[in-house]
Amino acid sequence: MKRLLRPALLLFTSRFTPPVVVGIFLLAYIGIAFFTEDALIALMELTRHSAVLVGLLALLPLNALGRVATELRAVLARRRALSGSGEPCAELFDERVELSGSCDFDDLKQRFAGLGYRTRQAEGSLGAWRGISGSPARLILLAGSFCLFLGILISLTARNSSRGALIEGEPLPAPSGNGGVVERIRLAEAPGLILSKSLEMRVAPLGRSAGATYGIYPPGRHQGAYVYPRYLGIAAYLQFSAPDLPQGYQTHTVLNIYPPGKDAALEVPNSPYRFVVSMPEPADGSDPYATGRMGIQFKLFKGKDALFSGSVPAGGELVRDGYRVAFPDLRRMVITDFIEDYGVQFIWAAGGLYCLALLAWLPALCLRRREVLFVRREPGLILACSRSEGQGMAHGGIFNEALDLMESRNP
Repeated sequence: MKRLLRPALLLFTSRFTPPVVVGIFLLAYIGIAFFTEDALIALMELTRHSAVLVGLLALLPLNALGRVATELRAVLARRRALSGSGEPCAELFDERVELSGSCDFDDLKQRFAGLGYRTRQAEGSLGAWRGISGSPARLILLAGSFCLFLGILISLTARNSSRGALIEGEPLPAPSGNGGVVERIRLAEAPGLILSKSLEMRVAPLGRSAGATYGIYPPGRHQGAYVYPRYLGIAAYLQFSAPDLPQGYQTHTVLNIYPPGKDAALEVPNSPYRFVVSMPEPADGSDPYATGRMGIQFKLFKGKDALFSGSVPAGGELVRDGYRVAFPDLRRMVITDFIEDYGVQFIWAAGGLYCLALLAWLPALCLRRREVLFVRREPGLILACSRSEGQGMAHGGIFNEALDLMESRNP
């Protein structure tokens, strides 16, 4: 059992585990890219359905958590050692030297205090330190990595998404089926650093639920699901009749024809007829989706033959040669994803922790931590330990001078 436990602990605490795991996924991505253009999506789906890949991905948050525990344990052990109540283990310090003879810790204490070190003398030991430790920043950084990898793991394995069309005046297609009514969809100019337009989807309350307004960013939440608008379009009500189709045809349809000039095909079932429709661009250059002055521009085909083309405003119709094409109703529509993803909170938390780690690292970067410890192991034997974060040439020189002083007093 101990033989298995030691490699497992090494796997969960080694700093080499994350790059190895990431490298495996990178190689998998490169391999998949030879067979499909959507390599990232394919890799995500493969990971979702593969217990081996999920287990491999789970090593990342476990490794971060293990390294947090290791770092915290080292910090506490080092603090106990400097206070004289703990054992100065070899892995806690950069340098350990054993000297024969005796030493007056009072002289060493005054020497290090004069050099700006804070000191603490206990029975049989002397600890001295200066600067700010980078351990808090490292702990926060590792906690951020834990949240990041845990969020990615949850998002890949437990993410649930559905897509629906938000249409003005129609019920919100929420996953629960009880999401209120889409009261208004509004597109307007909004000068900003990234987005030049703002999208507002107002949902009226239904029953006891409160109304809400959703935009592009940041994503809103509805009944536990994030609301992500994907693309705009038109919800149309088509009425069509032809000489050889006397019973006529009518349907409610969703047309992905925004922005103006984008085409969409519309088939008439059980007939040779089909439409190619688009949204005409107004002569004044305005946005028909924003102004609400929408219309439909179409071409009517019978088989492969084009019969005629025309343009119909909202609520209008076109009659020609026994054909009638009408669009009594045109409404704004937004194709929207409803995503239940509990890993997003962890990913956002990771971003906050990374920023906090950076703030904590700046003072530690300017005032590097330096530590020395002298312990009287037994009569006639002294253990001297030194540690510095970063390049500590000056600190090393001070430590060596103290060792030389101790040796000179013990010829």
